[in-house]
Amino acid sequence: MKEMTWLGRLMGGSALAVGLALAGCDGSSSKSLGEGFDFGPNNPSLYVAFGDSITAGTGLAAPGSDAYSVKLAGMLNKTVLNAGYPGASSGELVDRIHDILDDNKPGFLLILAGINDLIMGYGEDVAAINVRIMIQACTDNKTIPVIATLTPVFGGYAGHSSAVGRLNDKIRAISSELGVALVDLNEAFEDNLAYMQTDGLHPNETGHALMAITFYDVVQ
Repeated sequence: MKEMTWLGRLMGGSALAVGLALAGCDGSSSKSLGEGFDFGPNNPSLYVAFGDSITAGTGLAAPGSDAYSVKLAGMLNKTVLNAGYPGASSGELVDRIHDILDDNKPGFLLILAGINDLIMGYGEDVAAINVRIMIQACTDNKTIPVIATLTPVFGGYAGHSSAVGRLNDKIRAISSELGVALVDLNEAFEDNLAYMQTDGLHPNETGHALMAITFYDVVQ
């Protein structure tokens, strides 16, 4: 029943209709993320999806139309650039973040990072530190950071499940401590293999659709 609900919201019409559904269909409004924020020289209508191959849409038949960033752009009716770098660790993303912020001047940076740190053996502590560094870079740039938990892993990557859980707990704690918006993708996926490609690491098209609606819930 839950799957039918979010798929219906994703496919069912205007952003206003989706917004009403998210508000419980009572028409009530709440303060949107970024309302009253000083964006400085940045474009408050520009979002950048920043991460690794999961953000890039690796393995999808049509990453240019199936990746969560494209689906989210349609829901928001705003531009969402895809800055996904396959294979990038959180440290490599730290190396890239200033160029991303300087070149694009986004109002929002959607950060999904850390799985490659676990695969490469760097560990969750390093990834958590780098998430903090990326948040600070956004804050210094007057860009609103939005951080996401990692999606679950299966198959050949299942051995990293415990580390994924620990890193996700750290990401949630960082969100709470720093007051940064959190998109809990891991909770949304509910360890459901139906959202994953056969490699057990990358979300499939349905998974990216779920990612889009989960991000939308937070950034709308």
